Amino acid sequence: MKITVTQQHIDAGVRGSATSDPVSLALKEQAGWEKAYVNVFGIQNGQIKRYPLPEGMWEFMYRFDNSLPVEPFEFELEG
Repeated sequence: MKITVTQQHIDAGVRGSATSDPVSLALKEQAGWEKAYVNVFGIQNGQIKRYPLPEGMWEFMYRFDNSLPVEPFEFELEG
């Protein structure tokens, strides 16, 4: 499934939050997840299953959390 993190997700995202960051907001909206949890260990949908971080996402998260410029991007959610 392709997930698009938009500028709207970035603008609404909360720095330092694993559940309200731009990626989590995109997953809730586009994948229909009620709970989305994203950290350096992976992406979790509120259940036991954990997905590995797609390439480049750790850097996006680091930059976002540290108020550095980030841009919208897409990633494939495997599984």
